[in-house]
Amino acid sequence: MNFILSYVEKMPLIPDHYNVLVAQILSAIAFLVVLFVLARAASWFFNRYLGRLVAKINSDRWFAAMSAHHFFTAVGVVVAAVAAINLYPVFITRDVAWVTKVMGKLTGMFVVFSFAWLINSVLNTIGRIYGRNPNIPIKGLVQALKIILFLVTALLVLSLLLGRRPTYIITGLSALAAVFSLIFKDPILGFAASIQLTTNKLIKIGDWITVDSAGADGNIIDISLTSVRVQNFDMTIVSVPTYDMISKPFKNWNGMYEAKARRIQRSILIDVDTVKFLDRPMLERLKKIALIKDYLEQKEAEIKEFNAERNVKENFINGRHLTNLGTFRHYAERYLASRPYVVSDDPNFTLMVRQLPQNAQGLPLEVYCFLNTTVWTDYEGLQSDIFDHLFSVLPEFGLYAYQQPSGRNIAKGIELFNRPGQTPAE
Repeated sequence: MNFILSYVEKMPLIPDHYNVLVAQILSAIAFLVVLFVLARAASWFFNRYLGRLVAKINSDRWFAAMSAHHFFTAVGVVVAAVAAINLYPVFITRDVAWVTKVMGKLTGMFVVFSFAWLINSVLNTIGRIYGRNPNIPIKGLVQALKIILFLVTALLVLSLLLGRRPTYIITGLSALAAVFSLIFKDPILGFAASIQLTTNKLIKIGDWITVDSAGADGNIIDISLTSVRVQNFDMTIVSVPTYDMISKPFKNWNGMYEAKARRIQRSILIDVDTVKFLDRPMLERLKKIALIKDYLEQKEAEIKEFNAERNVKENFINGRHLTNLGTFRHYAERYLASRPYVVSDDPNFTLMVRQLPQNAQGLPLEVYCFLNTTVWTDYEGLQSDIFDHLFSVLPEFGLYAYQQPSGRNIAKGIELFNRPGQTPAE
């Protein structure tokens, strides 16, 4: 400043009382030029040499991410900002109050924006490196940190412009807390939800989830601060609010893939009018089925011994006797266990065929087991094969599946009833 002033004082065209003002303005311009040149030089240096070092030590992946988000340029600008703090007293004096005030605010904002740019570049680089990693759903957390960075930067800039301490600004803004909470409701809720989702590892990119309330049934393709994007199996994309992932129920199928097994839980509705005790002809016929031959012989011996001890003769009600439904249930269990694609030798995977409470449509006989595949098409094909077989063998046990009569069944019944010479019983 004094160096420039010494030259200004020698200029005859400038009045003496303007010498200090002109010298201060020229010094301020020189200050800006020096910072600009320093920022460009430092950015060039870090892009050329620090970038090479990163690519050599780590990998091209990090170098590409850092270059894409101008990390090395931001480092050069921060160096210029640090230099500005030290060079400010050299170029700016207190002789001209308004120039000093303006340059002080500009220098402060330059420093704030420089560090904010560097931090934002770091966050963007981390988000690019780990944002697509299915095991680290970090995108929502990065977005939350960027919002905090934006708020802190805005607070510091506002503090510089008003010439007040940040605490004073915060005290004044506290009165608007209710308004801010309303405006930023979704980001605030999303921030809290992102932390819980990340900490508890509830979901990650690539997981198959089902959210009935949002109509989502597919794979997660993106997790952000405010929404989770799901690509349904019909190729439609559904956006689910992040907060809904912790406030509403959803199903994550990832455990199925980790177990490499998928459950079948499906019922056959049995017409209860067809449930009965096994008579001798049916028992002998069913003994020809290899899967239950030993079971029937063992049960027949047990029942015969039990009834003999109690002197039970022919009456089925007075003793123990096999039923066609119970026999079919054991056959179904053994049939499932004999299939190579059904998990039957692992105690962690239940295999059973059980009765459920009777309803208006009949008696549900539920098949509960696990297949050793998670491929959807294979699973559906194998499940269909199982029930194709079970439905086909039902008549061999004297059982029939319940089916509501259709118009065709009713018309056929009326036709049979109205045949000449047909009695109602027939």
